[in-house]
Amino acid sequence: SVNPFYREKDVVFDSDLLGEWRIEGETKPSEIWKIEKTDGKAYKLTTTEPDGKQGEFAVHLFKLKKDCFLDLIPSDCTYGPKQTHNVATAMFPGHLLMRVTLRASQLKVTPTNFGWLEKHLTANPKALAHHVEHNRLLLTADTRALQRFVLKHLGDGELFEKPTVMV
Repeated sequence: SVNPFYREKDVVFDSDLLGEWRIEGETKPSEIWKIEKTDGKAYKLTTTEPDGKQGEFAVHLFKLKKDCFLDLIPSDCTYGPKQTHNVATAMFPGHLLMRVTLRASQLKVTPTNFGWLEKHLTANPKALAHHVEHNRLLLTADTRALQRFVLKHLGDGELFEKPTVMV
């Protein structure tokens, strides 16, 4: 999304989110999430894949009614060394949405189901403001419309995939 999924009044801080998280039960090396506190109620998330590739995000934890979510936006988009300046200028770091449940030392992370979202918006183009460019979906709705859409589609098999449990 070009707009955040949260408003400042929705943002919460939970120190239990801080630390290093790995996928529960993985016997082989898996992705690692390192979550640190930054300014105010914000977090910094550094993801490290098993092959050593890393990504960094600015993250806000927020609540809509009784559900918690993460809004992630890349902190630093590094483009290929042979990529032209004009291509890099056209790249846009958008907001990603994940549903989360945090209990004791367990974090359930549920990513957006992009397949369902694309099918739903193709069948219902007025359901949420968006733009498709080269088969890439970009949500253009304002924050309030995004939140209404999220709350409407929290059911199984809809906006969110199955959760990944991290410890």
